[in-house]
Amino acid sequence: MSSDYPNPWNFSNIDKNLLSPNGKYKIEFGELYEMAMGAPIAGECYLIFDDKKIKINEWTGGPVIWNETSGKIALPIWTKNRNQKISIVDINNLTITTYKKEFRVLHFNKFEENKLSGIDSPFYMTTKLNFDINKEEVETIKQIKYKTSE
Repeated sequence: MSSDYPNPWNFSNIDKNLLSPNGKYKIEFGELYEMAMGAPIAGECYLIFDDKKIKINEWTGGPVIWNETSGKIALPIWTKNRNQKISIVDINNLTITTYKKEFRVLHFNKFEENKLSGIDSPFYMTTKLNFDINKEEVETIKQIKYKTSE
């Protein structure tokens, strides 16, 4: 487990990085669960703004990261075979783009322009992450819909 906070094993709804840089949007998690004993945690993920609450994904990991303009947020999404993929929520278009490439455990540290950087697998066979969302193969693009917050 990493001692840095937040990290894929330890994050929560009180983390400052969940609020967009412009303060207009927020990511919120439902109940968080370990993916397996000692594994990173994940849970339902929501985008909140104005009076809207949008469910983004059932099994989102963390920590998440906003780009510098608050227009996009990168999320590590868990797959059925316990790998992760990168999903980008575009706030202006209300779309979520999921990319095909799979990773072990993502830990983002920067999202500038259309480039994500960080590491994959912080503890075992760590590799640097340099991910250009304009150049990677897209798996799906979905429109996301909202309902009024409860």
